[in-house]
Amino acid sequence: MEPTPSSKQIAAAEQEFCDAFRRDYPVSWFVTLLVPPLSTIAICIFVGLSDGAASLQKLLLTAAATFFFLGKFVILHSEAMKLFSLVVYMDVMTGMLLVFHAGFLFRIPYLGSRLLVVARDSQQLLAGHPLIRRATFVGITLFVMFPLAATGAVGAAIFGRLLGMSRLGTFLAICLGSLLGCGLMFYGSVLIDTYIGRENPLLTVGGVSVIIALILLLNYRYRKMKAKTPR
Repeated sequence: MEPTPSSKQIAAAEQEFCDAFRRDYPVSWFVTLLVPPLSTIAICIFVGLSDGAASLQKLLLTAAATFFFLGKFVILHSEAMKLFSLVVYMDVMTGMLLVFHAGFLFRIPYLGSRLLVVARDSQQLLAGHPLIRRATFVGITLFVMFPLAATGAVGAAIFGRLLGMSRLGTFLAICLGSLLGCGLMFYGSVLIDTYIGRENPLLTVGGVSVIIALILLLNYRYRKMKAKTPR
């Protein structure tokens, strides 16, 4: 098994690509860099003006909770379609930035070091599973479908390139994985509405407890698998 690159090696390789991408394809470089922040600002302004400050605050808090803890499980909430759109949007925008501009993002104080840790850990996890390594596009898609918070798009964006995939191929795998993973959660929300009902008090207590338990279990399994992976 090839050794997993260190954080410094990952950052250096991504910075080299970022410099070459900006030099050879300046228009694409600017588009992929500006679309995520500008579209996010536009959405926030639209929500704030149309629905008010309270709705905007709720959106931002939901996005933060999704990224740092709930992951795709957030879609099981009653507003499933809105949350489906939110999670897919976050995955796609995160993937776009990290696939094409990881070198730039890794240099941002505090944020860059955290992204490097997630990317390195994700690589170590995937490197220890040859079947996923050989699957390349399918493996990256499955990795993004995994409903843990934050790790999917971040780790997949970097590791896709180390598997020999093109930047475009990696980005498309992230988009597909997000759609499939979020689609499964949306289907779960439909089943809840059909067979349980949102008004059922057991759903509030039992459902929330089950989701929290699943999140903690998946995170535990993820960390245990990572710990067993040779460094």
